[in-house]
Amino acid sequence: MDQDLKKFQLLLDNQLNIVKAEPKFFDYVGQPMPRCMDDVIPPQDLLLMKNTLFALEPGSGNLCCFRIRTARGKLNWIAANIQKTDDDSKQIIAELSDIQSFKSVGPSASFDVMTGLLNKETITGYAQKMVEEPGKGFYFALVDIDHFKRVNDTLGHKKGDEVIIDVAHMIRDIIGSNGRVGRIGGDEFMIVLDKVNQRPRLREIMNELKDSVEQKYAAMEDALHITLSVGVTLYPDYSDDYEELFTLTDKLLYRAKEKGRNRYVIYTPEVHAAIRGKEEDIQAAAPRHVYTEKEKKSLMLDLMDKFLMSDKTNVDVALTDMLNAYNMDEIHVINENNTESHYGVCRDDSVESGSKIFLRSFPFLSEVPQDMYNENNMLLQATETYTDLKKTVVRDYMEANKLRFYLMYHMTESRIPGYVIFMNYQNSSNRPSESDISDLLYFGRMMELVLRTR
Repeated sequence: MDQDLKKFQLLLDNQLNIVKAEPKFFDYVGQPMPRCMDDVIPPQDLLLMKNTLFALEPGSGNLCCFRIRTARGKLNWIAANIQKTDDDSKQIIAELSDIQSFKSVGPSASFDVMTGLLNKETITGYAQKMVEEPGKGFYFALVDIDHFKRVNDTLGHKKGDEVIIDVAHMIRDIIGSNGRVGRIGGDEFMIVLDKVNQRPRLREIMNELKDSVEQKYAAMEDALHITLSVGVTLYPDYSDDYEELFTLTDKLLYRAKEKGRNRYVIYTPEVHAAIRGKEEDIQAAAPRHVYTEKEKKSLMLDLMDKFLMSDKTNVDVALTDMLNAYNMDEIHVINENNTESHYGVCRDDSVESGSKIFLRSFPFLSEVPQDMYNENNMLLQATETYTDLKKTVVRDYMEANKLRFYLMYHMTESRIPGYVIFMNYQNSSNRPSESDISDLLYFGRMMELVLRTR
């Protein structure tokens, strides 16, 4: 059987130039001596390979899937075991296997022939291995294509296969080096996010996944309404073993479908205790996660990267992350010439994200005296009784709306001047620290830069 399995060993430098390769690899790609992997791998797949390599420490390795153009001009899926050497050469040892040839080596193959993802046995085994590693926290997700049967019934199985392959590749590309992805059934996928154990980062990935799939198919001529439902659980916080982890996550997946599909549901004890069925969860739901200073700084750096470097972050998602991390009750962004916020979120513990979209009216902003802003264009008011505040339109608004904390950053350099506003209610136990206030101010400045171009 081994003679039917197409395998090649390559030695690459850190720029993916081919230092050494077996002659049969050159026959496979139909080129006498390709100088670089760029010559045989399409650009979108090459980016995934580079991201995998970038995440590797010297002396470590990982699995990666990409396509290579063969001598016949076809793009064949390749499974690559990539190792980065731990010496000064910084070279890469790559063992490549043609996934199509796995058909001849039986069920021991690791990859799904249709999609190039890990197959059910391999991704399940990897998840079980991660569960057995002590002290290793990670997010585990199950994904289902919504109303997939409708695609097969109306457009045929060939189109259905195309959708499965396309969605599989989108999931793989978005997850990237954050974890591993496998196909476990017809239109069902498993994700082990072994590099992610913080909710803000998880939500960013899940939003990108959900939105990317929905937007791509909404823009296609045949108007396929393809969306995803996802269930997600953090291990080991809410499961004792793999079986409980899978069962709980599967229940969350179907909760996502029950709630209307095209969404993800993350296990949250305050909301889903009854789903898990653990008496301790039902009797005493876990308190809201309190972010450490390290987690807050990590969030700020991540937002800075997404906002200012790649311009990928959704504003509503960013506001939600800030609201949860800094324990705010409401955050709003409003144009100077409007009276109602055009972005806004408020706390809502009855939903998985802990917040919902909420727009509020601020009719008094044009009447705020300029001397209430400091040299950083920030206005800060915090009180317990209101009597300790000077009587202004801001104090009147706070008292009327039962607010104990009000921070407003005046964006004077955005394309349309405006404000970023953070608020806590009187019954809030939150007392923002000086460090928190500095972070809120910095977030306001980030928004100001982002809104220069939006």
